[in-house]
Amino acid sequence: MRRSPLMSVNSRSIRAPGLSLKVRVQRALFRLCLAFSLINSAAAAGSWVASAPSLRVTMAERETLSAPLKPPAGLSAGEIYSVAWRFEVPPGNRLRGRLCQANTCVVMEQMRGQSRALAGLPATGPLRFHFSLAPDQPQAVVVRGLQLIVNYL
Repeated sequence: MRRSPLMSVNSRSIRAPGLSLKVRVQRALFRLCLAFSLINSAAAAGSWVASAPSLRVTMAERETLSAPLKPPAGLSAGEIYSVAWRFEVPPGNRLRGRLCQANTCVVMEQMRGQSRALAGLPATGPLRFHFSLAPDQPQAVVVRGLQLIVNYL
């Protein structure tokens, strides 16, 4: 049975002078791993976490703002990829809440959540929680445990 020239590959025909097939495969795998690690490091730069003191929210028609939530001092660049938040209110109390950077906000419909609505904004800028009483909430509400996680690229 005669073999086609395309099908007759042996280890001698793919060997470079002085390098074994094993060494060539190891080098190729190393280069491939290096390329993937560079791609992954560019795709997910990191995250930062910040907390704010408790707030007393007293009005439905005017928002109460948290202290600014800022990234660590060493962060000098990056864009927000996603945000996650958490806060606590006593059971039975109702608030309207937003998380904002400058004039761009995401509505927080629950005490815990995450969103990509702020994606593309600078990860170096401060964010704030904005709260107001729900129209049917008759008394002031204390919001505790304000925490923010910013994932950035």
